[in-house]
Amino acid sequence: MQRLLELWILGLLAVTAVRAQSAGGSVNGGPDVQQSIGRTVTLSCTYSLSGSAALREIKWYRVSDAGDREPVLFYYPGEVAYTYGLYRNRASLVNTDSAAQEASLRLSNLQFSDNGTYECLVGAGGGGLQPWEGSAEINLVALVAPNDPVITDDYNSASRNLTLTCTAYTGNPAAYLTWTRDGAAITTDVAENITSWRGYLDAQSRISVTVSSAQSSTFQCTARHPAFSAPQRASVTLRSPSVSTITVNPSPTLEQPLQELDDVILTCTTQEGTVPAPTYEWRHDGGALPASAQQYRNELKLFSAQIEDSGTYTCTASNTFGSDTGETTIVIGERTDNMPEAQTGAPVGSVVGGVVAALAFLVLVAIVAFAWWRSKERGDYHTTEQSPEEPAAVVSTEPEEEKDEEKLNLMEEKKEADPEEVKVETQGEGHAEVAKKPDPDQTA
Repeated sequence: MQRLLELWILGLLAVTAVRAQSAGGSVNGGPDVQQSIGRTVTLSCTYSLSGSAALREIKWYRVSDAGDREPVLFYYPGEVAYTYGLYRNRASLVNTDSAAQEASLRLSNLQFSDNGTYECLVGAGGGGLQPWEGSAEINLVALVAPNDPVITDDYNSASRNLTLTCTAYTGNPAAYLTWTRDGAAITTDVAENITSWRGYLDAQSRISVTVSSAQSSTFQCTARHPAFSAPQRASVTLRSPSVSTITVNPSPTLEQPLQELDDVILTCTTQEGTVPAPTYEWRHDGGALPASAQQYRNELKLFSAQIEDSGTYTCTASNTFGSDTGETTIVIGERTDNMPEAQTGAPVGSVVGGVVAALAFLVLVAIVAFAWWRSKERGDYHTTEQSPEEPAAVVSTEPEEEKDEEKLNLMEEKKEADPEEVKVETQGEGHAEVAKKPDPDQTA
């Protein structure tokens, strides 16, 4: 009885061993991978097969967030690898030798759209074993370096509250942002990542401070990202604005001075990184600006400048910490080349629109005139046709030859009676007309 029990146990172990062998083996995926777009990346995947099992297939898929699988590459031993969709001619296996038991995938010219999760699937069979499949997943992050960080400010003069927002646009993954005030780390009030319409991530971080005119501080935002070789920084300082330059465009020279009808742009530049952002006020010779002048932030535009627009222009930049003024003098000379009359500030687009409207009017007039001429031609033609109300002409049924012969006989008789009385002129075959001599009684 004990011997029978031992044989039963050995048989059970043998069946279990066969079943374990038919399981096929195992698949091991490598670590998650990060790589910058445009480069080549390798997704590692290895496998091991048990017993007499042989490799049947290697398949790679990209798995969506919803679980859908998009084919990338299929390989069957003894055949070439097949690639699909956007991966065509970019995806390949690192090693197709089954002895190496490697199924790693190589992707060249990495694209942002390659970002996601990939599945490595290995199938085996043969040797009388049941077909077997095993798989592993690897995450791929296609690195996109964001733009350098920028800081914008929003100042409430009533509450003296200043909000600073640091943004690093279009990255993958989003940049990591931190703040310092005068070199000391400070806590971020709000931090968020915003997905743009193309799928990139915009990193934003905000802080709020109360502004005091007696206290000046420097705030710095630092952006870190795997695609950066070094952290990128932006900084602003609480201080009074300082006007550094006022530039004139076009820049006048001795050879090319400013002339009347030129469009002149004055730009007032202050020290970079000053917060709160200053407001600007322009003056001309200490008074009002010319009628053609238009101001937008730190720019002043003189459209079709006139000689009387010459003079000194001052720019005053101010914020809650103070103000600063700069000035420049321009001279508008008489135009020496042939130019059209001043547009009195009218934009070029309105002039072009007027020309187009005039041409359209001329074309319309031409079309109407042509239509009238055509209708007149048709009217003249119809007036020459016989009206249906007029009586129809009586058509003789007498043969033409007999009528012509009769006319000639009559004319011959009249000619014999009075040769000078009748003159016959033939006008075409079979036709004649008679001209009588004037009656002496009537002329008398």
